[in-house]
Amino acid sequence: MQDRVTLPHWLDHLIFEQLGARYCRANADMTVIDWDKSDVLNYLGTYFPRSYAESYCIFSEFFRSHPNVFEGKTEVSIFDFGCGTGGEIIGLLTVISEKIPSICKVNISALDGNFHSLRLFEKVFNTYKRRCRIEIELKLIPIKIEDFYDLSILDTIIPCGLDIFMSFKAICEFVTKERFEQQNAYTHIIKTFIPKLDEYGLMVLADLTSHNKVSQEWLPRMMDAGYSQTDCQLLMKNNGYNQTFTVTHKRKTNDISKISWRILKR
Repeated sequence: MQDRVTLPHWLDHLIFEQLGARYCRANADMTVIDWDKSDVLNYLGTYFPRSYAESYCIFSEFFRSHPNVFEGKTEVSIFDFGCGTGGEIIGLLTVISEKIPSICKVNISALDGNFHSLRLFEKVFNTYKRRCRIEIELKLIPIKIEDFYDLSILDTIIPCGLDIFMSFKAICEFVTKERFEQQNAYTHIIKTFIPKLDEYGLMVLADLTSHNKVSQEWLPRMMDAGYSQTDCQLLMKNNGYNQTFTVTHKRKTNDISKISWRILKR
C-alpha cells in the first residue's frame, strides 16, 4: 500500500497561506469538539494533512483491490461522522476523481460539533469543488452528540442507502468524554449506522492507536471488540497493530501519523 503522500500544492497554499493554519503537534487524548478557533487552526495545519494522506492511501488501496465495488454507479452518497476540518473527505474525493471515472456526482453529509472546524472545512471544500471534475453537493450537520438520545435523533434524519459511512479519529473523543457511559463507543456507532448502508456500502473506521486514559484500554482493541459485537463483515484492515503514514507539506517533511483502520460492510 502507498503510505507516503505530498499535499497537493493548491491545498498546501490554501490551508497555510490563505487560511492561516499552523503546525503544532499534540500527543494527549484530544477532544477537538471543544476547541476554539486558534486550536482549530493548529489542527488544520497538523492533522488535516495527515487525515488527507490516511484517507487517500486507504481508499486508493481499497479500490485497487476491490475494483468492482461501485461498478456501474454514477452517483454515490457519503456520510462523515466527526468530519472536523475535512481532510479525510478531500482525500476520498481525490481518490474517487482519479480512480472511478464512472462517478460524476457525490452527495456528502458531514457532521461535527465544532463550528470553527466546519467553517474551515467549508472554505476548503468550496475551493476543491471549483477544481474537481465531479459535481459535489455538501450538507453540513452542526450537531454535538452528548449521549444516546442525540445519537437516536441523528439516526432518524440520516437516510438509508449510503455508499460510504466513515469516521476518522473522531470516535476516540466519545471514548475520552464517556458519551456512551462505560459502553463500547465503536459498537454503538456501528449498530446505529451500518443499517444505513446500501447493500454494497462501506463503513470505514480509522482511529488513534493510543492507550486511552479514560477507558484504560488500547483504542485498536476497543475497535475490534466493538465490531465483533455486531453482525457486520470485515472487508479490510491494516496489517499488525497500526499503520504508519507520512505526509509532506510546507511546514513539515515526512510528518508521521499512526492509525488503525477497518473497512466493514453489512
